[in-house]
Amino acid sequence: MQANPLWPVEKRFPRLKNDTRKEVLVVGGGMAGISSALRLKRAGFDVALIERDEVGGPATGASSGVLYYGSGTNLVPAYDLFGEEKANKLWKETAGVIEEIVKTSRDGAIDCGTRTCGSIMVAKNETEMEEIDAEFGALKKLGLPGRLLSGSDVRAYFPLTGFKGGLAYDAVGQVHPARFASGMARTEDLEIYEQTPLIEWKEEDGGVQVKTPGGVIRASDLVLATNTEPCFGMENHFELESSVILASEPTRRVRDVFPEEKILWSMEEKYDMLYPRGDRLILELYALGEEDNKLAYYFPGVEFKIAEQWGEAWSKPADWIPIVGKVSKHVTSAIGMGDQGIIMSWLSGSKIPMIINGGSDWFTEMASPSRFGNNQGAGLTN
Repeated sequence: MQANPLWPVEKRFPRLKNDTRKEVLVVGGGMAGISSALRLKRAGFDVALIERDEVGGPATGASSGVLYYGSGTNLVPAYDLFGEEKANKLWKETAGVIEEIVKTSRDGAIDCGTRTCGSIMVAKNETEMEEIDAEFGALKKLGLPGRLLSGSDVRAYFPLTGFKGGLAYDAVGQVHPARFASGMARTEDLEIYEQTPLIEWKEEDGGVQVKTPGGVIRASDLVLATNTEPCFGMENHFELESSVILASEPTRRVRDVFPEEKILWSMEEKYDMLYPRGDRLILELYALGEEDNKLAYYFPGVEFKIAEQWGEAWSKPADWIPIVGKVSKHVTSAIGMGDQGIIMSWLSGSKIPMIINGGSDWFTEMASPSRFGNNQGAGLTN
């Protein structure tokens, strides 16, 4: 099931066809699962990964793949969510994740549409400009690059809709997440089985037993890297989000709309995102039902004929933090939920070898399932 019709993944992985034993089994072939399996293999673990559909499917594949700091909010609001010290650490660490993903995809010659075109957060009124000023000050204090733009500055990048101003993030990039995940799996020669759903599993002495249609897998440790079930009784702490991406038919007007490649996004909590991709115009919406009005607002005078439309729904913890850590003796979660799911997933997976080896750091302490109380282990015999 291809999540993105414009940038499908062409190479696939086999189904599991026999019983096997592994040191670690990862469930979920999105960014969190691939990141987990990759780091575990590099750390010397005998690891395999199973995916019920296809690597880079649903949530990962449907993502726009924009690489931005943090976990889905701006830095200033993150101070209230996480505290200033943890928010600053998160922004600095995710800046490193952006650099890693871009460098890894290019060094590995992975065909995943990598670009570092930069982005602009646009303000529609004076109140939003005040928020942008505060955000610029916080980023500058932290040493992360950003540029304040006037309304006329923004028009040089996007002349159609008048904005009060903006904040440019030159370090922001973009990839096709499904192709990146699949490409990394191929480059690193990961042992992956697609079309291999987890039917049931149970924790037992010395490890975990997992039943799939093709065979039983026994592993010392199980890593659940999926934002679907099982959720260990934590469902009450989740919120459901969704997005839809609209892609125009190929058009010669791209350079009239975007004289220079830039990703623009608005400042509402359910923000809009617009950018060019090749000879198409793209509009991504996090609040559905206003597609026609949004197209008229952002692309006045331009015939935006929708050629492709896709999207996905996913769960996100109400506190905007992924779920990364032990949920029982032999089961670890690597659930990279959040608006910046690509970045959060890659970061979450990178912590899994450390967690399995009994270690922790500031991020895993913040993202631990234990923050939900004593119900996180519910349903461990599934």
